[in-house]
Amino acid sequence: MPLKIDTSGLDKLLKNAEKLQGSSQVSLADIITDEFVSIHSKYASFDELLADIGVTTKEEFIALPDEKFDAFLAENTEFESWEEMQKQGAVAYARSKLLAGLKR
Repeated sequence: MPLKIDTSGLDKLLKNAEKLQGSSQVSLADIITDEFVSIHSKYASFDELLADIGVTTKEEFIALPDEKFDAFLAENTEFESWEEMQKQGAVAYARSKLLAGLKR
């Protein structure tokens, strides 16, 4: 009796992996989502997090000293720095794209 194996999940995973190959630009909003922020901090959104440090505009965010933001993130999130937060956000983004359409 032949054994039937459903490989549709594997096929979908391979398609998703192919879409992730190479380099592409991803917006900060796609990496640092509200869900990501709420999981890794006490804040419901990145805007709320920024507001708590006194940042309400793009210009203020750009002008924010790295050392000040790193210290704030270390105290108020699971991350020690802005760089670490972005890296983990990128990992979460890639994972979500890789697993898109698959049953969990």
